[in-house]
Amino acid sequence: MEDIPPRSIPPVAGALWPLVRPFARPLLMLVVLAAGAVWLRHAPWLDQMLHGAGLIREGVRGRLVFVVGAGVWCAFGLPRQVAAFAAGLAYGALEGLALITVASALGSVCGFYWARWAGQGRVLRAGSGRLGESLARLDGVLTARPFLSVLTLRLLPVGSALLLNLLCGLSGMAVGPFMLATVLGGLPQNAMAALLGAGAGVGAVWQYAAAAALFVLSGALGVWLWRNSRVAAP
Repeated sequence: MEDIPPRSIPPVAGALWPLVRPFARPLLMLVVLAAGAVWLRHAPWLDQMLHGAGLIREGVRGRLVFVVGAGVWCAFGLPRQVAAFAAGLAYGALEGLALITVASALGSVCGFYWARWAGQGRVLRAGSGRLGESLARLDGVLTARPFLSVLTLRLLPVGSALLLNLLCGLSGMAVGPFMLATVLGGLPQNAMAALLGAGAGVGAVWQYAAAAALFVLSGALGVWLWRNSRVAAP
């Protein structure tokens, strides 16, 4: 009986890789962010750092520890208001605001460059249909009006800071306008949380009132910019 040569197995993995490749880095980015956020929420050392005022009050060393820890916290999309409250409680309103502003800006830049490494251009090229059109339109808005777009979205009292960091990193936006708008747009909410933290230590009613006023003013300014600029225009 004549031997029948075995059929060659098609290289399925090789055929699928060109389709999967554009999404490999973005998927890795999302997995790392999700795993890191879950881990940080349950990391005892970070909880002790943010709530253990004794450690972070130890002069320059304590402040560096706070900035690094709070920067990592913000880089993984965890609420910076928690770190800002801890900063106000430990250092007072003004110094706490300065430290959390530095930490949250560093965390935002980490998210920006993480997304840039993961998928700048890849996601836009891989998108198709309505998704591709939406991504391209969003990239156009962010690239054309980087400072105003980021400032408006930072001032709004809703939305995800991490998502904005990632979207800006995926776009063609320069890091300079992103940084400046992030610092300025984050000041009202950072100040609000720092004031609440400082007020918790001394029970000052005026600090609670100032924090509430900042929240309202920040949201109102963000909504005004949204409605009167072309950021929200299709």
